[in-house]
Amino acid sequence: MAYKALYRTWRPQNFQDIVGQQHITRTLQNALLQEKVAHAYLFCGPRGTGKTTTAKVLAKALNCREPAGGEPCNHCPNCLAVNEGNSVDVVEIDAASNRGIDEIRDLREKVKFAPSTGRIKVYIIDEVHMLTDQAFNALLKTLEEPPGHVVFVLATTEAHKVPVTILSRCQRFDFRRINPAEMVERLKEVAHGANIKVTEEALWLIAKAAEGGLRDALSILDQGAAFATDAVTVEDIHSILGTVQQDVLQSMADSLASGNTAAALQLAAQLAELGKDLRLFAKEMTTYLRELLINRIEGHSHTGKIDNLYYLLQVLVQAEQEMKWSSQPALVLELALIKASRPEMGGSLEALTRRVAELERQLASGALPTPAVRQAVTPVAKETAAAAKKEQRGKSVKEEPALEKTLQSAGEDTSGLVRQGWAAVMNDIKNGKKPLWLLLNETNPSLEARGNTVTLLFEDEFDMRRADKPEYRKYLEWLLGKHFSGSWEVRCVHAKKPLPSAPKPEEDPVYTEAVRIFGKDLVVLENDPH
Repeated sequence: MAYKALYRTWRPQNFQDIVGQQHITRTLQNALLQEKVAHAYLFCGPRGTGKTTTAKVLAKALNCREPAGGEPCNHCPNCLAVNEGNSVDVVEIDAASNRGIDEIRDLREKVKFAPSTGRIKVYIIDEVHMLTDQAFNALLKTLEEPPGHVVFVLATTEAHKVPVTILSRCQRFDFRRINPAEMVERLKEVAHGANIKVTEEALWLIAKAAEGGLRDALSILDQGAAFATDAVTVEDIHSILGTVQQDVLQSMADSLASGNTAAALQLAAQLAELGKDLRLFAKEMTTYLRELLINRIEGHSHTGKIDNLYYLLQVLVQAEQEMKWSSQPALVLELALIKASRPEMGGSLEALTRRVAELERQLASGALPTPAVRQAVTPVAKETAAAAKKEQRGKSVKEEPALEKTLQSAGEDTSGLVRQGWAAVMNDIKNGKKPLWLLLNETNPSLEARGNTVTLLFEDEFDMRRADKPEYRKYLEWLLGKHFSGSWEVRCVHAKKPLPSAPKPEEDPVYTEAVRIFGKDLVVLENDPH
């Protein structure tokens, strides 16, 4: 005789054996005892949670000749016929392959006939959401007012796809995912009855991998029994599912939390070489980090800081979603590991938080490093420096004017230099980011510069907020570095525009060019008090 799978051999035959759905089985038993059975039921919920099994038990209880407490006896001819799958009064229809209007019309004709051996004729329509709109319309009238000897049980995993007109004519029962504790108890019963040796840790791993579906759990146990040579162990289940050990997940979490990017990438490469599914690994990591975060919040664990765990979980959850649709899931995972272990590369709030925390630590220890001096040299300044070098060729190199060093001072007023090249900057903004150019051209903010920090002063707070977008500020900083070299910082501030003052001679490009050509002694300013 051919081998029969565990989920078929150990399918519950009465209501009390159905695991995790007591809210449904109790209601159905009371309805049977009180003779208040509805003419149509809708069983909906995740796969493997007992929808079809409950429908068959209900069909047996309706036609059982010797029911006891709302339970079928499983000994009478009607119960045995349902158990063996040859009852003419219990009709199972797969709506996925019989979804057309012709099949439903045929059903409408057959429901008129009385049951052969039992009292009630039960139609179990599985995956009912697969029926076409025309088929649903054909079923509607029959479902609303069926003959007194007919009960419909509609089962689906996607209740939202069933028309509201059908839902309103059924009693709806939502099947829940079975919690791991109840699932482990059931797996122990099945393993004992089937003479399968399995460890407690393996059963918990199976229950966790099944995600609330008992049928999936029994299938994994069945596969593990065929794979193992003696007792089914955690290692056997990991080999079957393609998952990794707990210590691998812990090692990856430690590498990410400590910023050891190389170790994290090496571990991911090793898993890929072993043939592990990296999408599944990302999913396992998110589950593992979620458990760590919850335990840390509840005070059950002292592993990792809450903010670090939250950030790691956030990055890997996003990576898991992107890996589902990417043609290069390994690359997506590697980028996520780099971002998780080095938050400063992501430009996120977490990166800023870490930098501030590091600065606070250095301040507390008195080891704050001196900031590196940044350069800010305009093209005009470069030309001036070159001319000065030509004039002083005979002088010592030590006596050359250190113009660049002068401009590098963080506290020096560099507003004049920036204003000289601001027209060229605005021209590039016009060609690169037209909305930003329109905003700056319309509001005409005042400009101040100290060292390599440029401050734009806006009269209106709304205009300031419009300009103070990260992408606008980064673009301006990039343009300033392009025109004046060095690394720049742009700030947008809400402040009243100062009254215009007379420009200094050094800020006048005509005066600067005249001095360069004729020399300072030959250039005279009109109305100059000196």
